[in-house]
Amino acid sequence: MSVLIDRIVQVFSRNSAIEKRGKIWEWCYNQYSKTSITEENLENMTGTSLVYGFFGGNGDGVLERAAVLKLAKALGILGIENPEGGANHIPIINSYWIHITESELLNQIEAKIGFDIRLPIFTAGRTVLGTDRGVISDRHCHYLWLMKRIVELCPDRNSAIIEIGAGLGLLGYFLDRAGYMDYTSIDLANASACQTYFLAKNLPDRNIILSGEVTHPFDEAYKTDIKLLHYTDFKDIEKNRFSLMINLDGFTEMGIEVVTNYMKSDSSPLLLSVNHELNEFRVIDTHKPYRKLVYRYPFWVRDGYVEELYELIEK
Repeated sequence: MSVLIDRIVQVFSRNSAIEKRGKIWEWCYNQYSKTSITEENLENMTGTSLVYGFFGGNGDGVLERAAVLKLAKALGILGIENPEGGANHIPIINSYWIHITESELLNQIEAKIGFDIRLPIFTAGRTVLGTDRGVISDRHCHYLWLMKRIVELCPDRNSAIIEIGAGLGLLGYFLDRAGYMDYTSIDLANASACQTYFLAKNLPDRNIILSGEVTHPFDEAYKTDIKLLHYTDFKDIEKNRFSLMINLDGFTEMGIEVVTNYMKSDSSPLLLSVNHELNEFRVIDTHKPYRKLVYRYPFWVRDGYVEELYELIEK
């Protein structure tokens, strides 16, 4: 494991020194930089400041249980409460559904979602909420819904997926479990360090390429490798190299110029965004004249967020 830690530290040190962060992530940097990147801290990263801004620590399970219920509602397993009356007027938590465990709900969710739900064995120190499949969080539920979208939009398992701002690395893990091998993340140095350790622990048989380790990481020669790259690596990508670009909870915190650059990139014909609209701009404010909006809906699994799909406008 020391070789992995050496790689992580080397890449982090190089990229952290050159990156420019917006106001929100500069503030987050001041928090997570208080914790050094060591094997001990990475083992328990959700209990440290290393994941500050993209993955919370252990709570009381309320948020996690609510997310499982929301995912079940999104899939039609549970009904939506109706304030106008009727059988679903009583809130779900006080109804007969309270007798169904999260484990039982996950069995029904798996039957609807289109792939086997295998939760990560290495939890990075997270212990809440436990199920018979392992520990699940609200973030797991967000990504399980996105996986459903990926299976619908890109059913071919040879499809290449690029994620902008990948958090802990949950999408890379779920993609592997569902048979998608060509995955690339683009992120800040600290988040990439956490992703590297998380994915290396959970997918020990996969080869992982880090920023700066190969000259052309987007080359087809590395199609079956996991690529965990720095945002400065997002350049010189050939047109349609990826089938789908994804961002979950990050675009409106990056700055409008940064997001516009991703919008106008022709590296992927489709861009799937799930973001809140509380900051200085919304994702929908950045797409013209580069992409057209295919759909815009409230995000089922997290209140206050919008799910949008954008398609590249051919010139």
